[in-house]
Amino acid sequence: MKKLSFSIIRFLLAFSVTMILFLSLIISGTTDFWFSLLIGILGGVLSSLVIKWCQLRLFLKKCGLNYKEYIYIQKNLKEAKIKIKRLQKTQFKVRSLGAFKQIFELNRLSKRIFTIVTKQPNKYYQCEQFFFHHLDSAVELSEKYTFLSTQPLKEDHVVESLTETKKTLQNLNQSLNDDLLKVLSEDIDTLNFELDVAKRNNNLNIPK
Repeated sequence: MKKLSFSIIRFLLAFSVTMILFLSLIISGTTDFWFSLLIGILGGVLSSLVIKWCQLRLFLKKCGLNYKEYIYIQKNLKEAKIKIKRLQKTQFKVRSLGAFKQIFELNRLSKRIFTIVTKQPNKYYQCEQFFFHHLDSAVELSEKYTFLSTQPLKEDHVVESLTETKKTLQNLNQSLNDDLLKVLSEDIDTLNFELDVAKRNNNLNIPK
């Protein structure tokens, strides 16, 4: 929502620059209609790019990141988005209710971590394990499990592999849960601090 509002503000400012340049040139009579319009559009595009860059600089300053770090994080987020889509597809292919619940939970936790880091890229470094190991393992195991579970094979070693994979998926759920806690750790600490302050203030205000 905030990103959308920034886009609207940038568009309105760029449009205003375009119209001011266009009307100024038309009124002055120094150029014809089409050249004035072209100059106005170019001025609007340039102002939009400048405003966008300024917004990004302010955002990076707030997050405590430099541009190189931001590009690196965005690259990993883009790759993670593709992997999460693959994980979502496996959810509706499993036949076991237990496996469905496990993969559903993996999806829920993955999307939650992804959403938080997308909005607050500085939190990326608190959960690098998620992007480099845990998400990859979740996708690969879920895909292999759904593939094997749909095969008409009842051999003992196949059943054993499926059982072992379900256990590993359960462990992965815990790993992703830990990743989410790491991402939220600062927010939890801040909330606990504010609660302690509020409790102390309330105790001080209680009439004797």
